[in-house]
Amino acid sequence: MPFLTGLLHRIARRCPTHDRASHAVTNRLEQQLGMTPSDPPSSFTDTYSDPDLIDCGHTWCPHRR
Repeated sequence: MPFLTGLLHRIARRCPTHDRASHAVTNRLEQQLGMTPSDPPSSFTDTYSDPDLIDCGHTWCPHRR
């Protein structure tokens, strides 16, 4: 099944790295909308990991730099 899931992600150009919700992206969106920021997760890496800075390595990913 992992092959089929990977194939479907590739066809739809949906990257599991960049489509994953993260606190950094959610926090930026909340600031842009003027909302009060949500509490950060208890994990340090979950709080500060930003998928926009990660190169996933997929040539088909629309967010790859």
